[in-house]
Amino acid sequence: MELGPILRALRQNKTRFFLISLEVALTLAIIVNSINMIQDFKAKMERPTGIAESEILIVGSSLFAPEFREEGYRQNSRKADLALLRALPGVKSADSLDMVPLSGSGNSSGFKPLHSKMETLPCNIFTTGVDGIATLGVRLIQGRNFVDSDINDADSKNVIITKTYADLLFPDGDALGKQIQGREPENPYTIVGIIEQMHGSWPNWRHVNNVMLRPGEPGNFNWGHRYMVRVDASQISSLIPIIEKELLAANNGRNVQVQPLAEIKARTYQVNTAIRKMLAAVIVLLLFVTALGIVGITSFSVTERTHHIGTRRALGARRLDILRYFLTENWAITTIGLLVGLGITYGLNYALVQFLDGVKLDTRLVVMSVVGMWLIGQAATFLPAWKGARISPSTATRNV
Repeated sequence: MELGPILRALRQNKTRFFLISLEVALTLAIIVNSINMIQDFKAKMERPTGIAESEILIVGSSLFAPEFREEGYRQNSRKADLALLRALPGVKSADSLDMVPLSGSGNSSGFKPLHSKMETLPCNIFTTGVDGIATLGVRLIQGRNFVDSDINDADSKNVIITKTYADLLFPDGDALGKQIQGREPENPYTIVGIIEQMHGSWPNWRHVNNVMLRPGEPGNFNWGHRYMVRVDASQISSLIPIIEKELLAANNGRNVQVQPLAEIKARTYQVNTAIRKMLAAVIVLLLFVTALGIVGITSFSVTERTHHIGTRRALGARRLDILRYFLTENWAITTIGLLVGLGITYGLNYALVQFLDGVKLDTRLVVMSVVGMWLIGQAATFLPAWKGARISPSTATRNV
């Protein structure tokens, strides 16, 4: 079919076809970037964290008995709690920690090589004991774990960091045994171990892989004690009431709460999950509105050209010719909109990458979206176009 009549028809109805092309362009830009964001959120939620999150229970012990104000009593209670937890059937290991990974709450600071002129690099800091690495399930790839002297020596400045953070601090790969400092060189830390991977407290933080473990016995009266307990994943649910019962039986001057780390992580990602659902709803709504607009404009065109269609039928045009005419016309309108939409799509993605830490578009996603919009446009056009193709010459004459 020649495109001449179609292009002349488009020129005669510029406003109408401009609006539907603009709708297609905006729909493409919003849908592609929305799908890209959904995929990014999904990838972040499913990426490996380096932690045995499905096997860890987080135990919070909120202190209220006045005896806990005395440090010796509090530390003895902490040691008794850990001994009790480690002795429970099904428990692989347990230790104290101050902040919970993947929880959305934590401590951070910045460090750099000792006496370096570079800016400090941010990291998430956790305080734990000699069983912390085993309980977290992270893998030590260089150096050593904490030992009792690291925990008990008040002046100990030995730390363990992730490989990602080590490579940022020492790009040559020689971080083990090196000293690092904060803004000032006083009281430097020595890197005694490097773990393969561990996510920190804020999963959406760009520096989520920058983690430091410090030795210590965390806990105070105001914040209480926090323990992590690693168990067999199949026993998570059954051990929660047992742990609560046993700890309260050992000392009831506190409140005890036990939560799976997987549930804590899921709550941290609630905003991401809500945004994914919202974006999915926007995609469905936009596709529906765009398809409805195409149906409307095609139906109007068919009604407006009833006499023209009848005349062509009288001159020998087949139903297939009429159907092909409207499908081709829609393809031209949709293509114009898609070409404009590609520019808007990449412009919007550039803004998201620059200002909101978005990810660049995958070319395959763009191609699939363009093809999808073509198919939706053709599908939306088919029924009103088929209705027009069924117009007979006599019906056209009566409608003049």
